[in-house]
Amino acid sequence: MLEDVGRQPAVLRSLAARGQAFRAAGASLGGRQGRVFVTSCGDGLFAAEAASAFAGRLGLDWHVAGPLDLLVRADELRSGDRVVAISMSGNVDRTVEAARMVEARGLPILALVNGEGGKLGAIAKARISLDLPDIAPFLCGTASYTATLAALLLVAEGMAGGSALDLSALAPAQEAALAASGPLAAAIAKRDFSGARLLSSGAERGTVDYGAAKLVELTRLPAWSGELEEFAHSQYWAMPATDLVVLVATHPVLAEYARESARALAALGVSTLAIDTASAGIETATWRVTLPSTEPALAPLVSALPLQRLAYELALAAGLDPNTRLHLKNDETRFRVSRMLTRRSLIGTGL
Repeated sequence: MLEDVGRQPAVLRSLAARGQAFRAAGASLGGRQGRVFVTSCGDGLFAAEAASAFAGRLGLDWHVAGPLDLLVRADELRSGDRVVAISMSGNVDRTVEAARMVEARGLPILALVNGEGGKLGAIAKARISLDLPDIAPFLCGTASYTATLAALLLVAEGMAGGSALDLSALAPAQEAALAASGPLAAAIAKRDFSGARLLSSGAERGTVDYGAAKLVELTRLPAWSGELEEFAHSQYWAMPATDLVVLVATHPVLAEYARESARALAALGVSTLAIDTASAGIETATWRVTLPSTEPALAPLVSALPLQRLAYELALAAGLDPNTRLHLKNDETRFRVSRMLTRRSLIGTGL
């Protein structure tokens, strides 16, 4: 897993070199007019959320919808709508069902996949692959997550008719994030936490949703994500003071609220980890991973990396192996039920 986490700057540079192909895929769906529905499950859905601020800045009417939501809202789709469907394997049941529905209604659909894209790749008339080689089986999604996010930014730019985005310029920021987060994540993992709450707002809501999912997959530590302000009106009241609160605040407005939140939580004895930036620090947090100043709409490409490293170190501290995640597959009943819930067609294949 560490190798996968560490290769993200190289992956970003590689995707940047293919930028025109991704822009062309986006342009094939049409221009700024009409709604764009981006549908996926898990990491793809989180990446679509994280791309929303950049898409909105380009003037796109960007809607993030889980495939089941899209199926429920099928009668609301209209001429001029287009869909980007994301699945690395292309075999997630509901994503495939949603793609079939969209295709039957005659709406343009672009499949963002890795490789041939399985069933989804066969349904969509337009398809583009990350072409990201797997370095080990059943790894937790790290490089694939930021690669999906980067691809979505380029696809969005293509729909908007632009070509100004230079993703390779963010690779040094990713390298800095990796250097800053490693030793600190290892130190934090030595503490005994009862759970984790990951909080943010705006585009970084996708980041904290993603981070909570990685913690659950890798550590068995109860983890929740939420909106920074709404936390005080909901999860806070049931949170043990022994939980870790992670504040992701790469926007200056968010940083101001996060600073006050960390100060307030300290009065309860709660430990906080801030993922902030050099231009908007959260000095009141217990620990900080300070990222280079990055445009907030693009910052999710960088802010996810410290959460990946934190999940890795917490897994090791719990005696689990983040390189195999055998604690998931060895729980045979739970693993089989997971396939019944999401990939029924893969039951019995070992995948």
